Amino acid sequence: MVPPDIHDIDKRLSSLKTVCAERYGSIGERVGRIKALGRSTLAVMLTSLVGSLLFVA
Repeated sequence: MVPPDIHDIDKRLSSLKTVCAERYGSIGERVGRIKALGRSTLAVMLTSLVGSLLFVA
């Protein structure tokens, strides 16, 4: 078996870096959506709590 050439290794690493950068970007988008969902859920919960306290009082 012939050991890989340094240029072949460099090409493979470059393509791996590109793929990883794309994946990292998509993960960042997903985390942003999850954060937005959490914030909106928190806002609804707080609004419901305040409304129910005002209704009881």
